[in-house]
Amino acid sequence: MGFRMKITGGAEPITFDERSILKVDFDSVSAKDSNARATDYGLSVRVWGKMLYKLGGEGSDATLELAKWSQVPSEKADCYRSAEVTVVSAGQIVRQFTLPNAFVVEYSEEVDDESGVGTFYINMKQKKDENAAAKIEGGFGGE
Repeated sequence: MGFRMKITGGAEPITFDERSILKVDFDSVSAKDSNARATDYGLSVRVWGKMLYKLGGEGSDATLELAKWSQVPSEKADCYRSAEVTVVSAGQIVRQFTLPNAFVVEYSEEVDDESGVGTFYINMKQKKDENAAAKIEGGFGGE
């Protein structure tokens, strides 16, 4: 099983393939004190991955672009971007989460000088008034 992630809506798309993404959590959270289905709910996708650096002009560093996106202030329109996370198993897409108006809640990087491996974590949420535009799809055919 593997994961892919693509962020669009900025100057350049930010893409990650199966080599980078380690873990994905999708959350749909309602108020815990409600006695009925609440209209106020939040959608988020959290992603953990390895930092695969681009050296010598090989292209843009996707984690650097995530870090830059995490710093875009709310006054700028491109703080909201489309985030698509795809789950792939045996060459088939089994699940796809799309948050068309995602923003960064939290972003962090951790680097270990002993192993030389860096990891990143990003928590993205869908803009709440646009929850209806989010998609969760599955059952796709082979690639």
